[in-house]
Amino acid sequence: MIDYIMGKRENMTPRRARKEKRLARISLLAAISTLLILNFLNELSPSGVIQRLMTGRQTFAEDIILEDVVSHNVADLSEPLKAGDTALYWHIHKASGSSMKSYYACMGLALADESGIRGHENDTELAVWKDENSNNYVNVETNTYDGLKRAKELGLAESSLADVIFSSRLPAAMDMFNPNNRGRVFALFRHPIERAVSLYYYRQIATWEKGDGVYRPELANIPIEEFFERRKNNSDNNMIAMLLNKDRREPVTDDDLEFAKEILRTKVLVGLTSQMEESVERFDTYFGWNKNEKRPMCQKSYIEHKTNSNKYERVGEGSLVWEYLSNILYYDIQLYEYAVELFEDQKAELFSAESSGRLGLLEDQQTEVVNERNRLRRMR
Repeated sequence: MIDYIMGKRENMTPRRARKEKRLARISLLAAISTLLILNFLNELSPSGVIQRLMTGRQTFAEDIILEDVVSHNVADLSEPLKAGDTALYWHIHKASGSSMKSYYACMGLALADESGIRGHENDTELAVWKDENSNNYVNVETNTYDGLKRAKELGLAESSLADVIFSSRLPAAMDMFNPNNRGRVFALFRHPIERAVSLYYYRQIATWEKGDGVYRPELANIPIEEFFERRKNNSDNNMIAMLLNKDRREPVTDDDLEFAKEILRTKVLVGLTSQMEESVERFDTYFGWNKNEKRPMCQKSYIEHKTNSNKYERVGEGSLVWEYLSNILYYDIQLYEYAVELFEDQKAELFSAESSGRLGLLEDQQTEVVNERNRLRRMR
């Protein structure tokens, strides 16, 4: 057969040979173009988008046994606060996390987030420093796996230096803690479809974002229906994947959803962006920050008027975009709806007059915890 083909080529006329070469080149260019287009579409997918909003490419923490970390390093919501506990905010992207950072920085609390490392990359000891706006930051970075590993090695959880630790990588952040110095998780939840739509528009204007591929002005030329139609048969449940420390290439299952619900029920103080003021009131009451004298001013500046807010046309329930995203984000939507239920349950269990004494949320105890943390900080 090979001899036959070679013989056939040798017998080709020069014109026929040139035509064959042109066809081969066209086929090669078509294959390359197809690969580039497929890669581009993947970049536009919700999965690719959210992954690039995270600092770095790694999307799950290795060598973490989630069940052990959740059980031993994170306090149950029903347990009284202790001075060694530290508030850990799970930053779910496009769910008012920037507003929460600005709010607590305004109140003078010491934050650990991605801002704390600026100019302090080579520090060998933990410390609190003030930025140009007199905001307090611990000299660590808590939104990458390398940053969280460094914070753990420096003893961030044991130091009591941070009033609030912010991280989108919750399991790795939990891993910083231990049974004597536990994390207290709280978070704001937003409907996943609203988050995905917000992110689509955000990327068109986010010139300030430094992450690879986050700022994509060309998306303004792609209709939102077309954008999400391309991925309508795919699954991207980023919220559950991040909560459970799953490799994003692995599918989310019904069992994963149930495990995620159990973590929320027992370990996470739930807030909703749709009920922002009440959510913040609960957070501040729970952690003893409700007596902060700067609080009314900071609420007006950052809770009533959100930070990093982008105006765009909302997507209505029943629309094509809503239908596409309902399939793409199926499990995340189930978890969000459960969080809405928990928001009501926690009101009765944690913030009613009957529950406050039982759970140790009385004002005098909260003041005692805050004062003890300040004392521990001064000892550093």
